[in-house]
Amino acid sequence: MRSIVRIIKKDEEEKFNLEYWLKRTPEERLEAVQLLREQYIRYFNKQVLYRESRKRLRRIYKVTQQA
Repeated sequence: MRSIVRIIKKDEEEKFNLEYWLKRTPEERLEAVQLLREQYIRYFNKQVLYRESRKRLRRIYKVTQQA
């Protein structure tokens, strides 16, 4: 197997990253963010803190018709 290395400038890399993410659908972007969140929680062993924070974030809304 042959490795290929491409050397680019930092501003070119940022442009490439921006173009890549702009081509993704909103659903794909959200999936990527969720995947990174889950990896962070597992990697830093934050499961307990995550569950506790979810309890505080819960909101219940009731939609009603105005007269």
